[in-house]
Amino acid sequence: MTPPMKYRDLVKLLREAGFTPREAKGDHEFWRGPKGLAVSIVRDTECSPSVTRDALVAIKRAKEKE
Repeated sequence: MTPPMKYRDLVKLLREAGFTPREAKGDHEFWRGPKGLAVSIVRDTECSPSVTRDALVAIKRAKEKE
């Protein structure tokens, strides 16, 4: 099981992998990455394990495609 991650740490990893944010509904953000990869996260102090896992998988795929 993936542990939860702080929002600011997850954002830092997304930016380093080349993802860019845009606003979505409410407190959500939609991040678009290289090669059409995308992930949606909640703007909160801590991201849930499932959101963290999805974002980390997208980051891994973005780095593999470089």
